[in-house]
Amino acid sequence: MKGAKFLLIAIFVICASSLPLAAQVVFQNNDGTFTSTDNTTGTLSLASSTLIQVTGLTAYGISSAPAANLGSIAFTTGSITSGSIDDLTIGGVTTFAAGGSFTIKYQNGTIFSGSFGTPTTWTYLGGGQYSFVGVVNGTLSVPGYSPVMVMGASVQLTTASSGLTPKGTGYTISDGGGSTSFGLPAGGLTPVPEPGTLTLLGSGLVGLGAFVRRLRIGAAETK
Repeated sequence: MKGAKFLLIAIFVICASSLPLAAQVVFQNNDGTFTSTDNTTGTLSLASSTLIQVTGLTAYGISSAPAANLGSIAFTTGSITSGSIDDLTIGGVTTFAAGGSFTIKYQNGTIFSGSFGTPTTWTYLGGGQYSFVGVVNGTLSVPGYSPVMVMGASVQLTTASSGLTPKGTGYTISDGGGSTSFGLPAGGLTPVPEPGTLTLLGSGLVGLGAFVRRLRIGAAETK
């Protein structure tokens, strides 16, 4: 089920290892569907949301050019702890427990993987729209660079839905697209040594070991 094509708002701010931030990274997504498994006790998930642009990682080999499909963004919350997913009282809040998962996939690999570190909330804004707010902890993984641990990423999403669609004991709600952004640590990402470099380093250590053994044998023969 697709919603109206105006933007879903998603702000995803990450502080990595409490270091100053050096660059802003933005993942732009489009469409998708929120699904609840039960009104008062289930979880809330976002699926089929397409990643269409990544900016801020061009120095690490990831193009900032937009495309129809670069990957996906998805999440699943913990279980509902209070409220009801179908609360139509403006300002009415549903709370989900910490846990679950938050994943951003770029092409064939996962670029961010984490979970909700604190309870998340789902608030009715009126007009069939809801706001989703939470905090995520996890790991940013860019091919060729050491993974970066991130803590306290704030996530805020606003639906572009015209209302709830019943599904089993829960509902589906359309997402109109949006963005996910966070900062890299000062100094950026650290390259991982290439396999060739590691091979040369290993060969050097073997050569050094052989040289040391020859020195020991020579010293023993002269005694």
